[in-house]
Amino acid sequence: MRRSDYLVAIDIGNTNVTLGLFQEGVSRPLESAHFLTQKGLTHDDWMVKYEVLRTRWGLKQISREDVVVASVVPELNYEIRHMFEKYYEREPVFLQSLDVPLEIHYDYPREIGIDRLVNVYAVAKEYPGRDALVIDFGTATTIDILKGGTSYEGGVIIPGMLTSLRALTERASKLPHIELLLPSTIVTKNTVDGIRSGILHGHGAMIDELVSRITVELGWENPLVIATGGLSKVIKQTSHRVNIVDTHLMLKGIYYLWMNDA
Repeated sequence: MRRSDYLVAIDIGNTNVTLGLFQEGVSRPLESAHFLTQKGLTHDDWMVKYEVLRTRWGLKQISREDVVVASVVPELNYEIRHMFEKYYEREPVFLQSLDVPLEIHYDYPREIGIDRLVNVYAVAKEYPGRDALVIDFGTATTIDILKGGTSYEGGVIIPGMLTSLRALTERASKLPHIELLLPSTIVTKNTVDGIRSGILHGHGAMIDELVSRITVELGWENPLVIATGGLSKVIKQTSHRVNIVDTHLMLKGIYYLWMNDA
């Protein structure tokens, strides 16, 4: 997997495609960017987007960069692979669940989204030996369990905040487009802020209660609770149980897997 001193890590999610540039030995991305996930784009379309990043990031001065991809959108995989092979003579590596060196205690390991395992692996590398709950606020909100820094123990899947908002606004014709901004109070005086408060404070309260119940069920004392994903910084303000927010967790997990393959 590792042939170069530089890595382009790509996280293909249901909402966004996120890219990060890493240098060997530095676990935080030197650069990062994201695009909306658009299933209808061709490899030529993706090349135009990537070429802008190559120029901005100075990749044209690098003789060769490795490309490692974690994707939960199979429809995009062919176009992304073909783009790198056709225009850059790169053979991107698409991660599979078996590539992640964790003990996996799950009924059907191949069913686990690679994003969930990569997030957990990043926490295992950054916080060795810790029990942790890894919460990703994406299209779905997932809570994944890391035991002792080595074992993946399953988790919980919940409709994400934007998914919930979209379901509500699409079924109620009088509701306007709503951006999820945190109101100054929980109790609000208008419909838009009421929906914002309900989703953001409601999600935060739900997360706190789930963390408490999971902690009791597992018999843990004080697990680390790490949040990632686009709305994680907002939820940190509505949750009492989130310890750490790391919006680059997924990209860092890809980096650690790349480094681990040396």
